[in-house]
Amino acid sequence: MSNNYFRTLIGNKKSPLSISHNDNIVMIGSCFADEIGNKLVDAKFSTLINPFGILFNPASIAQSLTLIAEKKVLGEEDLSFHNGQWFSFSHHGSFADNNKTACLKNLNDSIDKAHKELQKANVLILTLGSAMAYRHMKKDVIVANCHKVDASTFERKLLTVDDIVNVMADGIAKVKSINPKIRIIFTVSPIRYIKYDMVENMLSKANLIVATHKLIEQENNCEYFPAFEIMIDDLRDYRFYKTDMIHPSELAVDYIWQQFSDTYFDEATSKITKLITEISTAKKHIIHHEACAENIKFKNSQLEKIKKVESLYPKLSFKEEKTHFNNIK
Repeated sequence: MSNNYFRTLIGNKKSPLSISHNDNIVMIGSCFADEIGNKLVDAKFSTLINPFGILFNPASIAQSLTLIAEKKVLGEEDLSFHNGQWFSFSHHGSFADNNKTACLKNLNDSIDKAHKELQKANVLILTLGSAMAYRHMKKDVIVANCHKVDASTFERKLLTVDDIVNVMADGIAKVKSINPKIRIIFTVSPIRYIKYDMVENMLSKANLIVATHKLIEQENNCEYFPAFEIMIDDLRDYRFYKTDMIHPSELAVDYIWQQFSDTYFDEATSKITKLITEISTAKKHIIHHEACAENIKFKNSQLEKIKKVESLYPKLSFKEEKTHFNNIK
C-alpha cells in the first residue's frame, strides 16, 4: 500500500522566486503571518512581521500598505477613544494605549520603521485571512479591528472578488512606487473564521483565493503559496488543529513551514537554515553536570557551527547564542 494512500499531497513546486538570508522580508496579514514570520525570524532571516499588528481583511491590509508606502504621519484626528483607551481603527488592539501621546508615538514609529523596511525589502508576503470586513458606518471606512466598540457602530460586509482585487491592486501600486522590484507572495490563511457560519467562512476563503489569482495574473513578480490548500486537502484531519478546532496545531504549522522552505529555499539556504535550527535547539539544551570535557566539546561544537554560518552570512547576529555557549564550563 502506498504511503500516500490516505492523503492528497499538494504538488510541491520549486519557485523561481528564491529566498535566502541575504533577503529582507516584510510580512503583513493574519495571525498565520505571525506563525510563519516567527519561523523565519528564528532561522535568522531579516523579517519584519505585521507592523500594524494582525490584520485579517484585504481592505485593511491594502490600507496598511498605502500608509506605510506614503510614510503617513498620524495625528490626533486619526485616533479614537473607547473604554479608557486611545487607538487607531487601522491597527490591531495591541497598539491601544491609555496615553494619547504614547499611542501616537507607537503608531508613527511603527509606520516609519515599516517604510524603511519596505523600501529595502526583496520579498513581501501578504497573508489574507478573511473577506469578511466591518465598515464603521459613521466614518464610512473598513476597520482593521473593532476594538470592542459597540457592534451597532459597524456594518458587516463580505468583500467581493472585485472589491479585493481593486483595493489590493491600489495597495500594491503604492508599494511598487517606493520599491519597483519587490517580489510578492500571496497566501490565504488556513485558519478557519467560523464565528458566524461555516458556509460563510468558505465563501470568504473562495473570494480570497479567486482574487489573489486574479491579482497574480495582472501584477508582475507575484505568486501564490497554497497554505490554505495544504491544510484543507493534505492535512485534512482535526488532529492537525489546536483544541479550538480553528487554528492549525504546532505540528501543522511545522509541516506548512517545511513546504514553504522546500518551495523557496535553494540547497545552500536549506543547509544553513538547518544549521541555524541546530544551534537554536542546542541553546535550549540544559547542562546538568559540573565542568567536564563533554561540556567543553558540546560548547566548541556549537561555537564552530556559529563561526561557519557567520563566515557565509556576516550580517547575521549570534550574540545571544555565543554568550550562552561561552558561559558553559
